[in-house]
Amino acid sequence: MDIGKIKNASCIYISSLEYNSSYYEEDEKQTRIERINKADRFSQCLSAINKGNRFDYLNWLHKEGLITDQECANAVYSIWTMQENFYRCGMSKEKLIKMMKMAEKSPLLQSDIDDLSDEDTVTIYRGVKVNNYRGLSWTIDKNIAEWFASRFGHNGDKCYMFTGIINKKDILALFSSRNEKEVVCDYRKIKNIQCEEIIITDNPESQFDKHIEICITGE
Repeated sequence: MDIGKIKNASCIYISSLEYNSSYYEEDEKQTRIERINKADRFSQCLSAINKGNRFDYLNWLHKEGLITDQECANAVYSIWTMQENFYRCGMSKEKLIKMMKMAEKSPLLQSDIDDLSDEDTVTIYRGVKVNNYRGLSWTIDKNIAEWFASRFGHNGDKCYMFTGIINKKDILALFSSRNEKEVVCDYRKIKNIQCEEIIITDNPESQFDKHIEICITGE
């Protein structure tokens, strides 16, 4: 990796971004460019990119041949838990899956995955605002999935919680740093997917009114 070329490319990338206001745009860009100019490691350049653009930034560097497959994969893995929105992150789900499979992970990862259950499979959950289970981030905690489903909703809104079964060998990563008990996996490997439609209510005893359950055949 040529850190000089990375720094130059990073400055070009930041300069190409658009922000909400002219004042914020120039001030924010200059601050981030200054951080890159002081960087002597790739990780410092990556941290200078705002969180919402980091996958897009990595994708661009990778396509330009400035970072290798392995360097891209390791970077994707290192910033995974910092990201919020994977729908428009600048990297396709297929490429994210490929990168997560390639990434160098802690030797403890497999033992942590093995400890998730006594069986070869694990029950996982995904809470979302839209009726779409095709995501890479799931959790082993049903309560966390419910929280994700409803966190941006209002009284009377619909949200959805999916439940599925994944083979341990198909789990790409396991993260617990944010107490989300996050499981990263290829959604195409999940079996026996079921969906609960949830209506957010004001009932203090129960935030949800789960009234519809839909069975979905796993792909």
